[in-house]
Amino acid sequence: MATPVNSAEAYANLGRLQSQQEQWQAAIANYRHAIEFNPNCSWYYHHLADIFLKQEQWQEAMINYRQAIELNPNFSWSYHNLGNALLKLKSWEEAIQVYRQAIQLNPEFYWSYCNLGDGLVQQKKWELAIIEYWKSLVILHQTTQAQDFVIIATKLGETLDSYLPETIDQAIAYYQQVTQNHQQYPEYKIIINFIRNYQDKWVKIADFFLYKHWIKAALILYSMVVKVNPDDQEIIKKFKSVYQKKADLEKMINLQHQQIQQNSEKWSKYDDAIAAEQTVNHYDYPVAVNQKNRQYLFSTDINFDLDQLDQLFEAVGWMTRSHEQMKIALEHSFLVVTLWFIKDTNKQLIGFTRAVSDQVYNATLWDVVIHPDFQSQGLGKALIQYTLEKLRQQNIENITLFAGSKAVNFYHHLGFITDPNGIKGMFWVSPCI
Repeated sequence: MATPVNSAEAYANLGRLQSQQEQWQAAIANYRHAIEFNPNCSWYYHHLADIFLKQEQWQEAMINYRQAIELNPNFSWSYHNLGNALLKLKSWEEAIQVYRQAIQLNPEFYWSYCNLGDGLVQQKKWELAIIEYWKSLVILHQTTQAQDFVIIATKLGETLDSYLPETIDQAIAYYQQVTQNHQQYPEYKIIINFIRNYQDKWVKIADFFLYKHWIKAALILYSMVVKVNPDDQEIIKKFKSVYQKKADLEKMINLQHQQIQQNSEKWSKYDDAIAAEQTVNHYDYPVAVNQKNRQYLFSTDINFDLDQLDQLFEAVGWMTRSHEQMKIALEHSFLVVTLWFIKDTNKQLIGFTRAVSDQVYNATLWDVVIHPDFQSQGLGKALIQYTLEKLRQQNIENITLFAGSKAVNFYHHLGFITDPNGIKGMFWVSPCI
């Protein structure tokens, strides 16, 4: 450095260089020295807070962002990043207020809308969260950030599909009313204008929901396009087709859903094996598999050590099964997915499920299990998502499973429907089992 380290600017420059080299503690020390020389520069507090944010020291980040805002109340990034720290500290109400201030200063940054939606979700203000997620996608369409689209669209789709209290018909009617009479709903103005001007991009979002099997969310978006453009026969046809698939799915559940209450003792062990996963943040994306260190590996190979499957079943309290019979079951399953933990040269089976199918329309998942030592890490979610993706690659669209009360929320977050429209399914269980 040309400048001697005896001024605020010199310390700040040194701190910036050390931060770029991830020398965090040294950078923190030099930014503090810069603040000692010049305690009235908002940039020093902001950059120091950024380091604390990267180090997940949320409290220190919050303190320094607040100081930066006090010195410069017109810098949107200090508000946005403060909101991020507040979300981590679970200060939902203050985070919401701070994100709104960030948006006022910079209304073109889509992540402020998205993170505002996250705060509203935590307060169970579902409709307000949905509006903010929509706004985020409206702004995002001007960019080429495909990965960001997946993240934000996932949040919107899950919220639309899982948390609106209305039935699907009520939700469709409400959003069609909003679309038709948007003057009465000024908070939707930017969204309705987007549908009118960029219908193809709106349909892309709906198609993404359909691909992820969020039927309710897809139907809502298709219905809004129909209301804006009632002469678009292609969209009308797609809307009717998806609605019919939803009805077919409900009929299938009616035929296949297990009467768990009549077999509660037998099936409670299956609930316990997956229920711990429901505490995982369902907004995590991508799935919680450590790709960088390659610690976890999915496989669809049915030729694996069945002794390891016995150990996995025993770990969750399930009964082991005859290897001869299990081999037949695996050979006749449409899809078998195993999840392995790799450490050095050791390979441990920690997750398992399989699907039976007519190979055209329907598939049902069985034996979903994650080893207790690996639960509450998002691996159950990863296992199901990987399995659903494999089934959809085979054009299987109607996918069912049987879950008890402890696991219902976990499967809801993955797009499954519980007893839609009050339908109850039944199947006969042999009393000899």
